[in-house]
Amino acid sequence: MPKNEASYADELHVAVAAARDAGAAIRDFYKRANAATYTKSDGSPVTDADLAADRIIREHVRARFPADAILTEEGADDRARLRVRRCWVVDPLDGTAQFVAHTGEFDVLVALVVAGRPVVGVAYQPIGDLLCAATLGGGAWLEHAGERRSLQFAPVRPGEAPRPATSTWFGGPATLPRLAHISERAAAAPPALVDVGFQARSFLGDDASGRAYDVFMGLPLSPEEAMASEWDFAASDVITTEAGGVFSDLRGQPHRYNKPTPRNFRGLLIASDPITHARFLAALRDDMSTHGEYAPEETDADADRG
Repeated sequence: MPKNEASYADELHVAVAAARDAGAAIRDFYKRANAATYTKSDGSPVTDADLAADRIIREHVRARFPADAILTEEGADDRARLRVRRCWVVDPLDGTAQFVAHTGEFDVLVALVVAGRPVVGVAYQPIGDLLCAATLGGGAWLEHAGERRSLQFAPVRPGEAPRPATSTWFGGPATLPRLAHISERAAAAPPALVDVGFQARSFLGDDASGRAYDVFMGLPLSPEEAMASEWDFAASDVITTEAGGVFSDLRGQPHRYNKPTPRNFRGLLIASDPITHARFLAALRDDMSTHGEYAPEETDADADRG
């Protein structure tokens, strides 16, 4: 009898174990402050902690699912992944700069993508021992300080102004004037600028994290400029969706993963609830009609770029 892929219980178990074991290795480097830092060809930092976490996650996946492809930030891109339906998309240490700066604001991100969409997502913050996870159709859950509970984002209350944000890693601060205009159209608060990428825990609004904002936007500075790689947000995509939020590009379309070029050229619009997402999507459309495109509509010819 064929496996019911909708459950993904085995895959979730592997993803959680891989993230926790990788997180333990990262935490050890962090406490001893002895991880050597190197510079990659793109100028970004990588440390011994990144590489150790990458190796641990690969070992977990290959031991249980040897036929699956793996796409990670720290590994060579094996194009054989394009010939299979299942690909693990991994950032072994999301926030290396924060790790080096010793802020504690970094995560292990593990996602399984099937036929272009994430079906399992795990985001583990090693220092706070905070784990968010989800499976497609199976809901999202949070584990913190040894307690596990279902994860469901609270919507923006009627009459309240949504709080938007962007990141220095997703177009800010250069995009702040345009985002301020969009936020005004959406009757929202002025956008905040954060120094980290998007994590679903920013929508939690509880003692484990504290709700930072209700909407996250990333605007490309040009149609040719990539904002992020697939491993930066594949896990958060399914976690956000299963927790009641909406995760899309700037046209409201879902992102595709395991593409030939695993990058995001289409921006981010992420909201804690569908009503808030629709509110900002309308404001984005109005802004595009007035000030021009920043996320051209995808065609078959450029689908390889994202």
